[in-house]
Amino acid sequence: MQARTWFPVQAIVLIFASLACSSPSDQGDWTRVVGLIDTAGAELDPLIVPDTIRAGVAFIATVTTFGNTGCIRPDRSQVRASGLQADITPYDSARSGLPPCLAGWEAYSRSVDLVFATPGAARVRLHGRGFTGDLTLEKAISVQP
Repeated sequence: MQARTWFPVQAIVLIFASLACSSPSDQGDWTRVVGLIDTAGAELDPLIVPDTIRAGVAFIATVTTFGNTGCIRPDRSQVRASGLQADITPYDSARSGLPPCLAGWEAYSRSVDLVFATPGAARVRLHGRGFTGDLTLEKAISVQP
């Protein structure tokens, strides 16, 4: 009886079988990073806020970051507010290591609660990463009494 060669096909099957036991997002090393807010041409606004709000009433800003499918998980956002200005920095957890990231581009939205206490012209600034460096997007809000 002739001995069978076990390696290439069976080894590849075993590797894929072991990876199937957990999702790609559970594997690899995760690092907290400032979120990528560059849309890469997508028709989605990374910062959505109302045009007009009432002073002292909480409202929601929707913040979106972007990344490869399976390699990004949205994390918390840092908010600094003073007077009529709010600065938001969204964070993501980015995976490195094996297995490689899946092909695809995803948007990762999250909500941030904000309040402006006094009437006037307010600004919300979103600070993140672009493809060529830091990127800041800004929206104006009218705060009514």
